[in-house]
Amino acid sequence: MSQPVATLRLHGYPVSNYHNIVRAVLLEKGAPHEVVLTGAAKDPDFIARSPMGKIPFLETADGDIAETVAIIEYLEDILPSPALLPTDPFARAKVRQVINIMQCYVEGTARTLYPGVFMNGENSANTEQAAQAMLERAIAALRHLVKPAPFLMGDTLSLADIFAFYCFELVERVMQFSFGQSIIAATDLTAWHDMMAKRASSQLILAEFAPAFAQYLRNHGAAYPIEEHSHA
Repeated sequence: MSQPVATLRLHGYPVSNYHNIVRAVLLEKGAPHEVVLTGAAKDPDFIARSPMGKIPFLETADGDIAETVAIIEYLEDILPSPALLPTDPFARAKVRQVINIMQCYVEGTARTLYPGVFMNGENSANTEQAAQAMLERAIAALRHLVKPAPFLMGDTLSLADIFAFYCFELVERVMQFSFGQSIIAATDLTAWHDMMAKRASSQLILAEFAPAFAQYLRNHGAAYPIEEHSHA
């Protein structure tokens, strides 16, 4: 069914890299939308809209869609211009491959360290060692797969760029804090990251992220320092 873009409402909040990925896609496509500040919840009303109880979810005229990858592919379907996926099937699959690595092996692995970094918890030595080993594998995979020219998958912006940029926003902090290492430098993506950070959509989203993230750290008694950091 055709989607009137003016009805799109993004439910989430700007500490979430997944919320920010969807927000960036909406902005890059120039799609009219409303942001509804919403936290994850487990009450029946929320679960009815986002069955895993997570953010973000997208409210559309046809109903709600949860899970970030499903949302951004839906947006690509209903808002085909500017295109954020290549038309060639193989090239589209390679974009999805990078997204999958970022979600499952980079961001998903770093998330196991959130308790001792962004919350008032501790990470065991075994957890840190397992995370570091998986992140090293993921870094090697990304170095093999992406050769910015100037974007990750060629000369045009794709969903891979947006997904990676906002995952790196938190993973970089985790890597620096836990291991004293930069995933951006390790993947040879410093110039790409600097270019992405200058985009108008990035500037807007990062300005929303900074105060929300600082408040999140305060609320959770995080070990990670609250003062502003730059990893460009």
